[in-house]
Amino acid sequence: MSTYISSQELDDAISFTVPLSNYDTDSLCRNYSLRRHRWEAEANAGSHKARLDWIKYVGPTEQFGGCNPINGNFSALALPLTKPERMRLVAYVLEYIFLYDSVIELEKPDDDQHDHFDHPERQEWKGTDPTLGRAQIQGKIMNELTSVDQACAERVRRTFKEAIALILREKGKQYGSLDEYLDFRLIDAGTSVIEALLLFGMGVTLTEEEDDQLEPIRKPGFIALALANDYLSFDREYLEFSESGQVGTLSNAVWLYMQWNDVDVDVAKRVILDVTRQNEDKFLENCANYRRENKKMSQKLSRHLYALECQISGNVVWSLNSPRYRPEARYDPNAGLEDELTAKSMPEALGINYEARFIRKPEEHAGKPSIINPHLRIVNSRKSSSETCITVSDETVSIADSSCSRSSLDSVSSSSEIEQTVVVHSPKSVSLDSRYARAPVDYIKSLPSGGARDVFINALAVWFNVPPLAVSRVKSIGNRLHSASLILDDVEDRSTLRRGEPAAHAVFGVAQTINSGCYEFVRAVEEARQLGPDAVEIVLEGLDELHVGQSHDLYWTQNNLCPSDSEYLEMVKKKTGAMFLLLTRLLLTCSTSKESNKHIIADVEDLVSLIGIQYQIRDDYQNLCSKDYTEKRGFCQDLDEGKFSFPLIHALSVQSERTQLLRELLQRRRDAGHLSYEQKNLLLKQLDRTGSMSYTRETLKRLEGEVYKGVKKIEDATKTENLILRALLQRLEV
Repeated sequence: MSTYISSQELDDAISFTVPLSNYDTDSLCRNYSLRRHRWEAEANAGSHKARLDWIKYVGPTEQFGGCNPINGNFSALALPLTKPERMRLVAYVLEYIFLYDSVIELEKPDDDQHDHFDHPERQEWKGTDPTLGRAQIQGKIMNELTSVDQACAERVRRTFKEAIALILREKGKQYGSLDEYLDFRLIDAGTSVIEALLLFGMGVTLTEEEDDQLEPIRKPGFIALALANDYLSFDREYLEFSESGQVGTLSNAVWLYMQWNDVDVDVAKRVILDVTRQNEDKFLENCANYRRENKKMSQKLSRHLYALECQISGNVVWSLNSPRYRPEARYDPNAGLEDELTAKSMPEALGINYEARFIRKPEEHAGKPSIINPHLRIVNSRKSSSETCITVSDETVSIADSSCSRSSLDSVSSSSEIEQTVVVHSPKSVSLDSRYARAPVDYIKSLPSGGARDVFINALAVWFNVPPLAVSRVKSIGNRLHSASLILDDVEDRSTLRRGEPAAHAVFGVAQTINSGCYEFVRAVEEARQLGPDAVEIVLEGLDELHVGQSHDLYWTQNNLCPSDSEYLEMVKKKTGAMFLLLTRLLLTCSTSKESNKHIIADVEDLVSLIGIQYQIRDDYQNLCSKDYTEKRGFCQDLDEGKFSFPLIHALSVQSERTQLLRELLQRRRDAGHLSYEQKNLLLKQLDRTGSMSYTRETLKRLEGEVYKGVKKIEDATKTENLILRALLQRLEV
């Protein structure tokens, strides 16, 4: 007997169809399907928990998000094919995005982070720091997403980060046409992020080939989504814009059309409505053509296109009377009343009773708190079970470093430039600026970076109670030291690639790059002076350790001497761990609670040293086996450089015939200055055969366990769970 379950059966099991004729949509979504999730109570619970966390970590808010007790929660309507067990988490993320969207209007790429606190929505509240608070929630989100589905979670992280970066960069830009505006609006409306959450909810991943095939098909649908949002939210946005007395423009297609064509509101709304309908129709036409041309299309792709159709209609129906857009539909958004209000409205609107279904989860996985409370009973109100929403779990990944690092870093990263005046047989003085001294460092800073260092600083600031401005200053110092170290390391190691682009010395030359690196060290010390004399001493001590560690690494490479395990670990503590420790001590010296931190200082420094070792061994391991490293740094670059990495040191300590073969290959590298592709592959095979790669993985797993124990110890001592640090550590797992 076949166990195949059709798409229709899957869809009907978790959602039910609703006639679009029930709603006055201004003829939007003609011929579209509309569904509503059967586990809407899970969506309400996720939304409510996100609000509670926002209040806890960021501060009070009266802004409405995705809840709509009349037509339905946004997640239940726009993502009705979400697996029931994932609905609460999806709704949590979307509620956070709604709240974050209200804040990001205040963000500017070049603003001083401290100035943002002057706005009522950004005020520190009961000792909270909004920037770190948002980072905590983002970390929590990515931990939950990753623990459920790592592949799908990565798409959410990537699209959210890209969207925030573009929105901040394009904020306030003037648009000359609808096409130009839509290039921005498709990102600003969150179409790619919501699609990523839609895929996560269904447990579906798309290959690059599938994404490329679907791009022209779904684009009209995304345009329809964005323009429908503009059309249906215009009245609220225009009212708020008018009352605010702001001078500038409104990022809304209706408003922009009014400006471009000098027409009134009614004319502009009719035009945008018509363009929206055209794109809705075009999307359905594209889907029909694609299905006709691909008769053997997979159920996955067919169901994804149907899910996008439901998203478009669900978004429209939700927007019609969403409290976010309609003041007359509002109530206390933080009271958790949604199930109770929905139970009253659904019989009137749809003629059916509302059943508040919740997911039972019989046991917690991996000893971590469950996303869903297993003891929750199915009830008709969430009042007695609001505490059963998403719980904080153990590891997290920062979605978008830009919300808590880029703007704050830029605001303090420009210290006084050194200018020198020289008079040469002329009555006029000539001022030489620092552009050439900065150029190689500015180049390396312009290349894409993972932002792990800023995440690390944010994480420790959670424990140390460091003022936001001081956090930004420490980030800037760390950025200077790291950038200088990178370009000098590349010179010393003769590396040709950095982050997938030519190394700085391959662009500016060796001499200019060395000069730039030294100049950046000077600027870092100068900036540390602004934190006080203790900070200068910390930076100088850290630089001393870093250079001593690097000297041993260079000496072993130059003289082809393999260090012992203990020598290698000591070198790592100085070369890699010193930077982590330097940043830690800078944060401690800026802490507003130095006395209360005394009892954890030793534990924190031990933990940071351990993280430094984990970070370097992981880097050694990834250099030999990571495709991403190959793209950014070259294939097994450490072997070309002659470095004695952790796996190689282990292999050379094993007494066997393979050890001799390894030494012969290393000698060939010394003779030629590099190894061929075939020689590297042979060397990798020997590392596998000596068990060195397995040994390295096992070592990393052991270090991961020790690090998490260290984190838990400090969390218990401070009574503060560090979601941001757990996020960073999750990224370091192998």
